[in-house]
Amino acid sequence: GYFFFNEDEYKKSNTMIRPFYKKVLGAREFFHSITRYCLWLNDENLKVAMKHEFIKNIIEDVKHYRLGSKREATRKLAGVPHRFGEVRYEFSKSIIIPGLSAEKREYIPIGFLSEDTVVTNLAQVVYNAEPWLFGLIHSKINNLWVHMTSGYFKKDIRYSPVLSYNTFPFPPITEKQKEEITKCVFRILEEREQHPDKTLAQLYDPNKMPDGLREAHRQNDLAVERCYRSKPFTSDEERLEYLFKLYEKMIAEEKEQGGLFEQQKKTKKGKKK
Repeated sequence: GYFFFNEDEYKKSNTMIRPFYKKVLGAREFFHSITRYCLWLNDENLKVAMKHEFIKNIIEDVKHYRLGSKREATRKLAGVPHRFGEVRYEFSKSIIIPGLSAEKREYIPIGFLSEDTVVTNLAQVVYNAEPWLFGLIHSKINNLWVHMTSGYFKKDIRYSPVLSYNTFPFPPITEKQKEEITKCVFRILEEREQHPDKTLAQLYDPNKMPDGLREAHRQNDLAVERCYRSKPFTSDEERLEYLFKLYEKMIAEEKEQGGLFEQQKKTKKGKKK
């Protein structure tokens, strides 16, 4: 917690140390437009950062906290008190997917992030993502797959990259199809911008979703589903049946080729022995 700051604390901070901050997002901040920051230090900027008494004191507090931990792994991290325990951040534009989302939503809200935003372990992130992938993840057919394959926490969907993202069956598509989905993505973003006073939680409330945003999503759904077949799906049951047939085919091909899923199964069997 020593590394995290709310918006007021950031605004009151010395302007000289602001270059060492990055915006930070988890599911709650993303849904409700809450601005938070974290002190982001690495081996390259540490020497300059330590010239500031404020940062130096924080690093000392982190060191003492970690040394006093009962966990050996945490005590070892006292040797690098300027760094987070786990660093998975990449300096690139990305897509954020909340780790938890209300089951009642038609669409799990996702978003584009700039290079200077860090995502916490309360959300998932796709780095170096092309815009069309946003449309695919944000589609109704993908949302149905997530509901069927991910777990739950109370009444919320717990998004799983292993169970839902990695397993989602999607055919190879042309550049023209990618462009079509990308156009839909920008329309969704434009419709969101029409409501700057609303948070994503409000925009994606199924009972209050603006008509323009709903229509933008409908067009995106159609563009994504045309990648599977030209004939429109008539129901969610038909969509899921189609997806599971593709999934079975995908697993069979993986088995023949000794692909990722087959390798993982062999590794697990090896560990049991």
